[in-house]
Amino acid sequence: MAEFKINLLSLAVLAVFASLPVHAAEPGAGIQTLEWNSNTDDDPSSDHVSPTEAASPDDVWQRIRSGFKIDDDAARNPLVADHEAWYAARPDYVRRMLDRSRRYLFHIVQEVDRRAMPMEIALLPMVESAFNPMAESPSAASGIWQFIPSTGRLYGLRQDTWYDGRRDFTAATEAALDYLGKLYLDFGDWELALAAYNCGEGCVARAIEKNVQQGLPTNYASLPLPSETRHYVPKLLAIRNLISNPARYGIAIDTLPNQPYFKQVTVPSASMDIRSAARLAGMSSDEFAALNAAFPRKLIRSAGPVNLLVPVAKTDTFQRNLETGSWDSWQPYPAQKGERPETIARRLGVSLASLEEHNQFHLKRGKLVREQVILVPVRKRGMAAASAESPLPAVSNPTQLVVQRGDTLYSIARHYGLTVAELGDANPGLDGRLTAGQTLRLPSTQPVQMTASLQSAAYSATRIAKPAIPSRYIVQTGDTLSAIARRFDISLADFRLWNPAFRKHSTVRAGQTVIVRAP
Repeated sequence: MAEFKINLLSLAVLAVFASLPVHAAEPGAGIQTLEWNSNTDDDPSSDHVSPTEAASPDDVWQRIRSGFKIDDDAARNPLVADHEAWYAARPDYVRRMLDRSRRYLFHIVQEVDRRAMPMEIALLPMVESAFNPMAESPSAASGIWQFIPSTGRLYGLRQDTWYDGRRDFTAATEAALDYLGKLYLDFGDWELALAAYNCGEGCVARAIEKNVQQGLPTNYASLPLPSETRHYVPKLLAIRNLISNPARYGIAIDTLPNQPYFKQVTVPSASMDIRSAARLAGMSSDEFAALNAAFPRKLIRSAGPVNLLVPVAKTDTFQRNLETGSWDSWQPYPAQKGERPETIARRLGVSLASLEEHNQFHLKRGKLVREQVILVPVRKRGMAAASAESPLPAVSNPTQLVVQRGDTLYSIARHYGLTVAELGDANPGLDGRLTAGQTLRLPSTQPVQMTASLQSAAYSATRIAKPAIPSRYIVQTGDTLSAIARRFDISLADFRLWNPAFRKHSTVRAGQTVIVRAP
């Protein structure tokens, strides 16, 4: 894992270590030495792929093979053979790992090549995470490159409730290669740099200092490193040998086209769940999340621009649906102390599983222990770019609907781009309870209301003026703070700001006059 520790040794001291002669070590107390196999006949790294077997130059795997630079002598470490045998005995595991890597390798290879690093580095996520973007270690290392929180922040990977940069593939790749480049400058050797990526600079520097004091060699294999770190580079070299000559290990590797798998799409602002985003791209949620794993609550929520990765073949579909499609925009909702999440879900017409996926409820005996602002889905639509002079075409909508089993006022209103209050106004006497087969009227002004609802989820420069909103409203029987806020498309926070009387309680009385527009 990428663990950063302060290196108390100066670069000058490291330079002195590097200049010391390397010699055979006598076995010493507490020091485990490795016997090198001088017989190269059985060295897997000496098995070269013949020109007839070599993949096309358009194959990413061939780019990787031709870019290996770590000294072949390192492959004679006896631990390499142990890990080769481990991988060879688990072809299904290797196949899954290789399949996952196909989304990411072209980008990594491009970056490694640009920095003139050894192509072994492109295979490092196979050791760190097996290319699982959701991987998390017991020490809280996360993502394909397995950054711990502190190192991630040090290399610019922001981490908060909504976003974890350690799982942002392109950002974490840049950070990992920056870190590895820095470690190579510190130690002047790629094996030592890789060891430091695993256990930290201080760990490797202390091991070097200890061997210097005892007159022992300071190369990677001779250092008294933690067991995981001693196996770390041999694992990588075992994978290198497997990729170099897969037939030797009974593994088939399909050609990987030397072209981008994904494009980066910048969304000006977002508040949608991963399922909705995947649907807009015409792909499965799992596939979309594999490229966009940086959202731990499976909710893309940001007031500023968000960069999403979309397969090249899906980019046009995604951008078109952002303008013309619809999705669930997750907005704040004030849940009250004592409420049950299942009751909230039923009232809002959504599944409990969906609410639990995007919220962290604070419960005792199934009830909220305090008032809590949660996120609930509100149906939003994108806007196709159009000139300001061109009005949007009217939407053809039914004027009536028949209630189906499981329908609620909230789910029906959300489906047709209405508020519950608007639905109630069109159906006088509605007491909030629906029965299957019941007929409801839809407001005749529905197309106008749907047009107005587009603005808060617009993903283009087009703006549509909202209808004039009165500045004050007289509370009617049955009104609640939430219903009034939804009716006038304002947030509860703004409502309480404009109406100080409701900052500490949520009870409204019929006949009260409240402010519903910024003074």
